[in-house]
Amino acid sequence: MEQINLVNKIYKEVINPGNCFHCGLCEGLSNNLFKMTNSDRGPIPKLNRKPTFKDIPNLKKIVLACPGRGIPYDYLSKKIKTKKKSRILGNYNSLYISSSKSKKIRQKSSSGGLIRTLLIEMIKTKEVDYACVLDEKKNDVLKFDTLITNSIERIYNVSQSIYQTSPLLHKLKLLKKNKTYVFVGTPEQIASLRILKIKYPKEFKHIKYLIGIYVGTNMYPGAIQFYLSGNGIKNIKNIKKIHWRYGEWPGELRIITKNNRILSLKKFYYNYLIPFFISKSCLITPDFTSELSDISFGDAWSPILENKGHGYSVIITRSEKFDKILKKLEKKNHLELKIINFQEAIKMHAHMIEFKKIGSYLRIKKFGINGPIPLYDLKPNHVSNLRKKIEIFILSIISIASNRKIKKIFSFINSHFLGYIFKIIRHFWKLISKPTKRKGLDNLKFTKVNNIRLKEFL
Repeated sequence: MEQINLVNKIYKEVINPGNCFHCGLCEGLSNNLFKMTNSDRGPIPKLNRKPTFKDIPNLKKIVLACPGRGIPYDYLSKKIKTKKKSRILGNYNSLYISSSKSKKIRQKSSSGGLIRTLLIEMIKTKEVDYACVLDEKKNDVLKFDTLITNSIERIYNVSQSIYQTSPLLHKLKLLKKNKTYVFVGTPEQIASLRILKIKYPKEFKHIKYLIGIYVGTNMYPGAIQFYLSGNGIKNIKNIKKIHWRYGEWPGELRIITKNNRILSLKKFYYNYLIPFFISKSCLITPDFTSELSDISFGDAWSPILENKGHGYSVIITRSEKFDKILKKLEKKNHLELKIINFQEAIKMHAHMIEFKKIGSYLRIKKFGINGPIPLYDLKPNHVSNLRKKIEIFILSIISIASNRKIKKIFSFINSHFLGYIFKIIRHFWKLISKPTKRKGLDNLKFTKVNNIRLKEFL
């Protein structure tokens, strides 16, 4: 029967081979057919009941919009009206550096407070009825859920950046069709919603705007427990509060225990957790900048800005509406806004853009040897042999570090020491690999790929 075949397709192509992006779409679009279930490899959808013929329409939507099957970015990006074309940043209208002028908002935020400022403005001006954003559950450490709110106070106090695989789309069925919503999500979550809006415009017109965030790497849930072990804390239940980006930008990991002990680690130090807990989903997508969003935000990494502290974001607008809103906020003196050029935007994230645009292609090709992989409609024209060797080395490090026994050994080592060593290694690694990666990015061109995934949209 068709419903059985559709469910089998999801398991065969996405869940069983480990291609799930943990977005929550399966639960969000079905009538209690799937339920997101926690695992050490992130939240995974599991069947709640046997599918029936009534599930077929929703299953078809899930199969079409599932990011674990791949996204035809080149095809879909042409459905968004923009002024400028780019297969590196995604098509766009304008590029900015910006920061909120509210010190209170910046202190609550990770990268200048722009998303909070934008959401508050959109609610106040009734541009939308509700904002949908990931937030930590009250009194439940490391448990996150989709916050659907029109409360300015709730938006003001929403969680900072969250570096843990967490679903956002599992509450789609709770949205009211007679209200309007703005979603803040990761590249794959935004891509899924864009597909639904393009293919089913009437059914999903209530999801009015899509705000994307830059996502380079994300981690499985065990990362914080690993960090705690290196600080002599055995049980996550002893933790009262976790801040991923506390204090002056770029911030630090700050954990408060129930006996008021405070653990802290600089942003670039706690990146040592990445090789041990990096999620497969962020290794198999070429989208770093949320290319199918209406507007996207990332840290404005620049030596000058980093030395200033304060907190800055790089912004990519892909909708004239958001250019107008940003200029309106600037006029109200709510934010600083400076136009930058394409090369400046690339330079701020050149390493991670290359990691996605070239690295993901090499990784997917390797993973494809063992089973189904996500299918995309672009591939780089040429990748040097040296770059291929660099990727083999990267995957080898991740493979070793993610081994359970290796993680167990390293979990007993002090986190400050590991963070310091990791920062030194990372610095030298970027120096060594930068010429090869930058050269590959400067000369990067793409070839269209006509595959079975693309044909589903034609």
